[in-house]
Amino acid sequence: MRQSRGDTGGTRAGRNFRTHSRPVALASMVVTFPLLAAACGAGGPGGGAPMAAPAALCQKLMAVLSDGPDPGADPVGYALSQIQPLGQIHTSDGPVGATLSSLIAADRALVRTDGGGHAAKKAIARAFDALNASCPGVAP
Repeated sequence: MRQSRGDTGGTRAGRNFRTHSRPVALASMVVTFPLLAAACGAGGPGGGAPMAAPAALCQKLMAVLSDGPDPGADPVGYALSQIQPLGQIHTSDGPVGATLSSLIAADRALVRTDGGGHAAKKAIARAFDALNASCPGVAP
């Protein structure tokens, strides 16, 4: 005899399974969907690790940022030597492009204050951290 979709043959076990499986399924969705969303959105704004920048862009950044005076010994000279070459790097990578703009502005501010600009130093450190997140090891 063929049973209809809702018919469990009248057994108590069939009714219990049907009524108790819904809360379990709902609970598993409540746990699974946020975890899945967090894993998929980790590279987005406010998320965990950002997406890696294209390798060609990272190579350009490495070439510019590894050239010039030692940033620890001569931070003003290092900043001054980076402004023009960084300005010549064009990218469609929005986050890296914004970071480059911030870094150039902070370098200019550090040069203008002859190394005395505390805010400029902090902005440069933040920009280096962001660049290293997208291109590991690219910035000092």
